[in-house]
Amino acid sequence: CAIALGGLFILSDNNGFGHFGVGDLLCLTGALSWSMYIFRLSSCQAYDEVQLQAIKTVLLAVLYTIWLIAASIQSDVPLWLGYTNLTAWAVLFYSALGPGTVADVIQQKGQSVISASEGNVILSTEPVFTALLGLLFLGEALSWQEMIGGGLIITAAVVATQE
Repeated sequence: CAIALGGLFILSDNNGFGHFGVGDLLCLTGALSWSMYIFRLSSCQAYDEVQLQAIKTVLLAVLYTIWLIAASIQSDVPLWLGYTNLTAWAVLFYSALGPGTVADVIQQKGQSVISASEGNVILSTEPVFTALLGLLFLGEALSWQEMIGGGLIITAAVVATQE
């Protein structure tokens, strides 16, 4: 995990070593929160994946609804101008069910057969694949810093999956 964290630091540090902006720190905090979620998920293996996803979805819907009500009270402007557009709702529900729910259920199933630390390191390869897809489809160039950081994350994934 330390190798992957080092790679993530290198990928996130755009302004020279040790110079992180607020966005970088928020991103790293999000990664830490995701890591804690994965470790907690490994302790819930006695539950069915679909049941866990349903509980998570209901809990998040309640929290988001509370946020929406609080934000609506504070503002006279509608928070989402597309609320009357059926296509926008269809896209929203697709993204919640397809990439959201299905991906979470598959991840939970995978977490039930591998250790939390191994799953955590494997999932940390997401920025590496994002950079590679950006290179392939958008022609974005990779800096040496991105290649070194991505290389460390891939190395950590390989080390974590070795028995």
